[in-house]
Amino acid sequence: SLLVSGEYSDLIITCGNNSYNVHKAIVCSLSSFFRTAEKFAVGKVSLQHGQHQEAAEAKIDLPEDDPAVIELLMQYFYKFEYEPELPDNKRSLPGVVYVAVKTESGYSYDFPHTCQPGCPGDDYKVCPHHVCTSDTCGEKCRNFMCQDCTSAPPQGDASQLLVHAKMYEIADKYGVAGLKELAREKFARGCRVYWEDEEFPPAAEHALVTTVDKDAGLREVLILTITSHIKLLQKPAIEELLIKHASFAYVVLKRQAEELDRLRSRT
Repeated sequence: SLLVSGEYSDLIITCGNNSYNVHKAIVCSLSSFFRTAEKFAVGKVSLQHGQHQEAAEAKIDLPEDDPAVIELLMQYFYKFEYEPELPDNKRSLPGVVYVAVKTESGYSYDFPHTCQPGCPGDDYKVCPHHVCTSDTCGEKCRNFMCQDCTSAPPQGDASQLLVHAKMYEIADKYGVAGLKELAREKFARGCRVYWEDEEFPPAAEHALVTTVDKDAGLREVLILTITSHIKLLQKPAIEELLIKHASFAYVVLKRQAEELDRLRSRT
C-alpha cells in the first residue's frame, strides 16, 4: 500500500520512534486537525536548485500520543479500518443467523422473528432488546432482526474494548469523524460480548474520563450495557466506577427507573 511504500509521500508524521510517510490528499481530507496542521508543518519551505524548485517534505510530530494508537490511526487513513477488524459480513451461512452475543435463559433468539397471533405467549421474549407484546409491537413484527444480538464483534479478545475506547478518543482529538463512528460501533459490539469480562471496567473508565457528558457515543453504549445487565452493579469495579462518575451514575439510574415505569405500565 501507499502507507507502506511511502511512494509519492508529501508529509511525514512521527510519534515516538515511529515515522509515517503519508499523503496530504488522504490524511488532510479525513482529519480536520491535520488539514490545519500541515499549513504550519516544520520543513515546509522551498529549496532552489538551479532551474528546479523543490518543496521540502512537511513534518508533524505527535509527542504526546501513544505510538500504538497512532499506528492504528494511520491504518484507518489508508484502509478505513484498524485492527482488530470487523468480521466479514459473509460469516453467517445462507439461511442461518449468527447470534453474536452470549445467550441468556428465557429468550428465544429466533431471528428473523415474525409475530403470530398472540405469539407463543402474552410476553414473548425474543431477546433482551425485544419483547413482543400487544403494546410494543401489536403482532406487527415481520422478519425482525436485532442488530445488538446479531452483529458479530471484531476479532480478538476482551482487551479490544480499551483499544476501541482509545481510538474513539484519538478520533475526537484529531477530528476524524469516520473513525469516531467506527470505534463506537466496535466498542458497542465488543461490550455486547465482553460485558462480564474484567477488561470491561477499565475500558469504561477510559471512555468516561476521555469524553464530556454531552458526547453520547461511548457513554450511551455503557448505559445500555449496564442497564441491560443489571448484575454488573454487584461488581466492585463497576461500583467504584459509578461512585467516581456521579453524573454518569445518575443517568444510568434514571434510565433504569424509566424502564421500570415502562414495565409497570404494561401490567
